[in-house]
Amino acid sequence: MATLSPAMISQSRVIAKGNRIRDAARLVSTYGGSVSRWVKKSSPLLEDDEGPYEIHWYEHPGIGRMELKRKQVDR
Repeated sequence: MATLSPAMISQSRVIAKGNRIRDAARLVSTYGGSVSRWVKKSSPLLEDDEGPYEIHWYEHPGIGRMELKRKQVDR
């Protein structure tokens, strides 16, 4: 999987914030912080031999980026 470069992070988009994140309670119990400060983000569209994909992750100020995962995108 590609790593997140500063350019990818600056071009990321917010998918959900706070209570709109399905796993918000789990994130707080696992990593800490408050629900309202957790954000789920997505990288810009990337492509490799397996096709187009995005990288999704959870982020919290002071805690950092957690649980990066690759998500295949249908064209």
